[in-house]
This record gives sequence, structure tokens and C-alpha cells, in this order.
Amino acid sequence: MLHGPPISAFYGGKSLHERSHGETFITVMETRMRRNGLFLLDEPEAALSPQRQLSFLILMRETVKKQKDAQFIISTHSPILLGYPEAQIISFDGGQLREISYEETAPYQIVKGFVNGRQGFLSELFEETRSLFEDKEPS
Repeated sequence: MLHGPPISAFYGGKSLHERSHGETFITVMETRMRRNGLFLLDEPEAALSPQRQLSFLILMRETVKKQKDAQFIISTHSPILLGYPEAQIISFDGGQLREISYEETAPYQIVKGFVNGRQGFLSELFEETRSLFEDKEPS
């Protein structure tokens, strides 16, 4: 039988089960990112509010500054995470891999259109979108 400190000791003394999903994610990442490595992350924004996404950007920046060989490969739809300074953004759209600018990303364009003209954006969306319920058989 192994004896040692409880696992919560590695996460600031508080159980991960007592935290929100986003708090748990950030806590685990802070623990893991204390060393060099290749960090492969698939849609980390799913666990993070917009404010926590900003905290995650800070965590990534601190990791890269302290751990000179740390690298991140992130699959994301978050315009916040895509906005990391000097990020190399690769698009998989259209069946080909190609590098694109931040402003070319669909998440950026969608959020920009929504924020800059919410009413018009929604009017156009609702006019052009067919109902999700039209072709359904009656129950």
C-alpha cells in the first residue's frame, strides 16, 4: 500500500470535486504546465468561461516564458484562444490545410458580426435558416 500526501495536496489543498469544471481545468493545467512539454489540447474552451479563457492565455504565456521548450497544439473554435499573440493558425476548412490570419478565422468573423450588429445578424440568421423541425415526422 502506498502512503503519501493526499492528491488534493498537489492541487492547492482543495479537492478537484469541490471546484467548478473551469476551476478544475485551470488547476490541473497549472499543475501540468510547470514543466517543458508538448501540450495537445482539444477544445479547452469547452471547460472555460470567457474570463477563464483569458486566464488560460496568461497561463500559456507564463508557461512559454518559463519553459523554453514548451509548445501548444490546440484545436479550438474560441476567438479568444485563437487570438494568442503570434499564434500559427492552421485551417482545416475546405479539405486542405492552410495557414490563415486571425481575422480570417470563422470564429472571429462570426463573433465580430454578432457583436457589431446583433439585431441585423439575428434577423438575417432567422430569415435564412430553415426550421430544425420542418422535416420531422409527427410523434
